[in-house]
Amino acid sequence: MAAHAPPAEPLLVVLGSTGTGKSELAVELARRFKGEIINSDAMQLYDGLPIITNKISHEERHGIPHHLLGHIPLDDAPWDVEKFKTEASKVIGEIRSRGNLPILVGGTQYYVDPLLFKDVILDDVKADPSLSFPILEQPTDVLLEELKKVDPIMAERWHPNDRRKIQRSLEIYLHTGRPASELYAEQVQRKAAAAQDAGTSLPWEKLLFRVYSERETLTARLDSRVDKMLDAGLLNEVQELFDMKQRKAAEGQILDMTKGIWQSIGYKQFEPYMSAKQEGKGPEELEKLKNSGLEDMKTATRRYANYQTKWIRLKQIPRLKEQGPGAFDSLYVVDSTDVSQFKTKVIEPAAEVTAKFLAGEPRPMPTELSDVARELLTRVSEPPPKETPAKKTCEICQTVCVTEQAWQRHIKGAAHKRVMKKKKRLALVPVDQSPDDRSDAEASSEPDVTSLFAP
Repeated sequence: MAAHAPPAEPLLVVLGSTGTGKSELAVELARRFKGEIINSDAMQLYDGLPIITNKISHEERHGIPHHLLGHIPLDDAPWDVEKFKTEASKVIGEIRSRGNLPILVGGTQYYVDPLLFKDVILDDVKADPSLSFPILEQPTDVLLEELKKVDPIMAERWHPNDRRKIQRSLEIYLHTGRPASELYAEQVQRKAAAAQDAGTSLPWEKLLFRVYSERETLTARLDSRVDKMLDAGLLNEVQELFDMKQRKAAEGQILDMTKGIWQSIGYKQFEPYMSAKQEGKGPEELEKLKNSGLEDMKTATRRYANYQTKWIRLKQIPRLKEQGPGAFDSLYVVDSTDVSQFKTKVIEPAAEVTAKFLAGEPRPMPTELSDVARELLTRVSEPPPKETPAKKTCEICQTVCVTEQAWQRHIKGAAHKRVMKKKKRLALVPVDQSPDDRSDAEASSEPDVTSLFAP
């Protein structure tokens, strides 16, 4: 890759799913290049609960400053994307003012994107904190009906249970007086114009590392990590949250369990155990609930890792490509599948690329870093085609699909076929008869399947 002038405002970003070693790589790069780390994990923003939020320990930080880590009280509302972008941008500026290198460690991916890309959160829409719209706290079905009135295009786009997107579209309208669909259409036009002017835009001064682990290995690693969290005192932290919820309920406060610290993986899974413990249930039932909570937590952790991986592949990589020459080539994949080779396969390659990036020297192409990097980056260079918006409802299954491809998957899926088969079978039974209350004559009309197995 050709040489460039050293970046005036460099930013390192470490991406990857949970359990891949993002924090370890970020700390090592910070030690070598006068870096300071900015946390972008929504749960790790909260103070306390180091086990359930999986915070990096003080020993593991090796004296490197970590910002926005343990930053807000447990009962604070979660930060929205605009709030995080404002606070993180401020911290990045302060780090640079000290002559140090800001390193953003990605956990909550939609926090990271506004710091990398323009227009991700409709930057032209500034929420006025002095304004309050009670309608936004109404149930999801109420929000959807209101959105249909003011922006039917966006209402048609979202799944009726997708509260976050429905609420955001309505919020944009309430703050701007304009439908979000219009604003997004203008955003597309701006991106198209920016692509044409890419040659005259500011240089891309960000370097990204995706820490990758092969899925089967990562799954085993995550399961083991959850076991270790339990041994380290996870249930004490769940108990702390459970007591906090009980205390606030006694004070008459109504908590939104879909937001904030209550969404940390571990609390919801072990809450039934805590309730049973409070009710004085026997040891056998408690042990059963504890084991069930442990398995549910492992499943939720694996699901979250998969979600993070999909976000990188389907959102961040396409957005990198939209930035013009150089942006996509700033993404390097390092392979942490074998933890015994973490230094040689993750730290050293990343450090070598970082040194060249900061010096403005020619860097290797990302596909040249390893066979794994070549395979992954070649695969994502040809992403699957975008799905066609088309909201359809299966009245039989009571399922809503928002794209034509999702609809085709549904009607061809095993679940839909089972329901159809059952419906067809029931339609053949007289209304005053159960399927098992048929006459011998009806039964004898069926093929004798036992003959198929006769010797």
